[in-house]
Amino acid sequence: MKYYFIFLCLLANMLSAAEFVYTENDNTGNNVALGYPVPLPIDSLTPIDGFRTYNSLNLRHHQLVEQVSWLTALNLGTTFNERTIWGYQLSDADNITISGAIEGSALINGGIHAREWQSPEALTGYMENLFAGRNNQHIEQYIIDNINLVLIPVLNIDGLLQTQRYSNTVTNSINSPRDGRMRRKNMRSVDELLTTTSDNLHGIDLNRNNNPYWATSSEGSSDDNISLVYHGTSAASEPEIQALQNGAVSAGETRLRFYIDTHSFSQIYFTPMTGDQRRDNITSELANIMRAANSSKYRYGPFSAGSGIGATDEYFANSYQIPSYTLEIEPLNSSADYGGNGVSHDGFILPASEVGRMRSETSNATFAGLYSIAEKPMLQEIMIKQGDELIFHQQWQVSETGRNLITLVENPLIGNIAYQLIATFNKPMRQLENNQVVGFASLSSPTSINMDWLVSTTNGEQLHSIDTAQGTWLTQGFKHYLTDSYLVDFTLPTDFDWATTSLMALSIQTTDMTGQALDSNPATISDWQTGHWHNYEDSEGNLSDSGGIDKSMRLIDDGSDLYAAAPLPTPLPPIEPTPADSSSGGSISLFGFLMLLLSSQIRWFNFNNK
Repeated sequence: MKYYFIFLCLLANMLSAAEFVYTENDNTGNNVALGYPVPLPIDSLTPIDGFRTYNSLNLRHHQLVEQVSWLTALNLGTTFNERTIWGYQLSDADNITISGAIEGSALINGGIHAREWQSPEALTGYMENLFAGRNNQHIEQYIIDNINLVLIPVLNIDGLLQTQRYSNTVTNSINSPRDGRMRRKNMRSVDELLTTTSDNLHGIDLNRNNNPYWATSSEGSSDDNISLVYHGTSAASEPEIQALQNGAVSAGETRLRFYIDTHSFSQIYFTPMTGDQRRDNITSELANIMRAANSSKYRYGPFSAGSGIGATDEYFANSYQIPSYTLEIEPLNSSADYGGNGVSHDGFILPASEVGRMRSETSNATFAGLYSIAEKPMLQEIMIKQGDELIFHQQWQVSETGRNLITLVENPLIGNIAYQLIATFNKPMRQLENNQVVGFASLSSPTSINMDWLVSTTNGEQLHSIDTAQGTWLTQGFKHYLTDSYLVDFTLPTDFDWATTSLMALSIQTTDMTGQALDSNPATISDWQTGHWHNYEDSEGNLSDSGGIDKSMRLIDDGSDLYAAAPLPTPLPPIEPTPADSSSGGSISLFGFLMLLLSSQIRWFNFNNK
């Protein structure tokens, strides 16, 4: 009976399957008018206003590899039809950041669903924009220098080729198109002929083929092999998913700290929560940074820990405890967002005229995410000049145990003398537009920096504020990157005496361009491990994910602790025992009541924070 039912389903599909053709304006017969020119794949090795063929994209990727040393092609495996799945590693040779830390790694996947042409174009745009900005001494060059990035522009190559083979034709029904231009799944048990209608529902949904929630959702995935969300026979059964996991190994899975699976459409960052509160908070903050790059036109969609649909973002979030997203590229609703007719599924068919802008906007957002996760901001060195003469120079240098603060030039400072202070950081600290320093959405402003001299003498502690109103982020005379250095004039009071000063430290409070505060103790190298940041101290010296005020640069060091000791708690007065009431066996002492109350508060806290 079971096989007879399957036979009837297949027969019904064969009889009902029909071909529908997308057109611009013709709605007659089986034509479906989009209301704009039907985007067709174009052979081009350079970006165009529209979509490129897979062959062009593949050739473009390898063309870029041949031109620079920091871009490497990786053979990650093959598709079901034995086509090579290429990944591309973008990283400089030394595997060390500008601050001397070991580079973290990131993995971005594209083209997992065949019909979502926006995705391969977006990832190719990342490659092209990083290539174009490789020597710009700003964000693009910073990413290349400081993080090990692996891109997989097209994972489901077989499926993409099928959609481009029939780039304006679909089968089944226009309300549920399944093959040709609208194929979603891979090509397991499917031939490449659209006229073979008996197989147009087959294939595996690669975004349902992943642990840890493979085959656990009755709504989000299916064990029916003709379902749009058929999850396959086992987790990672598909060679494409195995290649994706190989991409993580190539990126350096022990250093992995960022993953995006790139889709279309609905204009949102979906992300799984894992229940690790610190990881979940960082994931949300990072999503907001990427959203801010495009004025928050993209939405944010976290979903609860403990369940899923077998998606790749769930695999990377839970396997590696890293920020992990499914990015759904525009449109938000359908082609009607751009003046199209808004017919069924046309959100997958972005008008060609929107593709160039889409590549630019997704690059800006993704680069903001990579910039933010590569390394936390830190003050690397300071120089003090009087005119052209270098008076003082101090910097952090990496050692076997962390960093040591080294003084390279030391001359006494004098009161009532005009000096210039140059503070240099480990990354570009501000966004630029037309070489002008600007804010990054609401996360940073051009002028948000506070600096003070903390001074101790025999007369006590003093605070000498530095007027940063006239200071500037340098776009000339910087260290490594545009805006990695800040220049400001200062003058110490007339009665300042270097000889009688026991402590002179620079206090500096600022953020990088995406609003991340400074590592307040650069002596310990901050790094991503087990779902959060390690050695990223706040203003009180606590290990946190927030950073704080840096007071570690000491021109004169009295050997005192970097952080003020926390005050000891005031002891509570002893509780007088309450005499037992012999007339009531159910009485409770005040101490017992307090302990019961405390216990209930702990249970309430744990329940509301799990």
